[in-house]
Amino acid sequence: MSKDANAGLTPGSVLTAAQLATLDAVLNLIVPASADGRMPAAAEVGVPAYLCAEAADVLPQLREELDELERRSRLRFARGYAALEEGERKSLVEALRAQTPAFMNRLAMETLACYYQHERVLEGLGLEARPPYPKGYEVAQGDLSLLEPVRARGKIYRDLP
Repeated sequence: MSKDANAGLTPGSVLTAAQLATLDAVLNLIVPASADGRMPAAAEVGVPAYLCAEAADVLPQLREELDELERRSRLRFARGYAALEEGERKSLVEALRAQTPAFMNRLAMETLACYYQHERVLEGLGLEARPPYPKGYEVAQGDLSLLEPVRARGKIYRDLP
């Protein structure tokens, strides 16, 4: 799906209220808030909206995984996933990942991609929340002498006609 095709997608249009509550609980397991409050939890940085805009192809699988978490939660604990204590949530996800190692892998990757772009996270890390251009960032100069063996080898390719 192209970004243009994703233009009308919103978390509320692709996920039910129960799925959104489950998603928030999972996101806070992936990246919990820091104890000092400096770093937000993943559920606080707009991951559902990011998924709709940037990774809509993950949504069908995500809906299935959220529903499976909810189903297993009701079977094991007799209540929905969002109502569980943190330890119960964690044990349920770990049990599912033990059975299916790829369970929620894509969600974890997309969550981190969104998380480390968010201005609150960048500021919490002590970085200026801004694009690299036009100010740029200071890049430490590497040791270019490490390239000497490559340079000494000479040209190992042929020119195009």
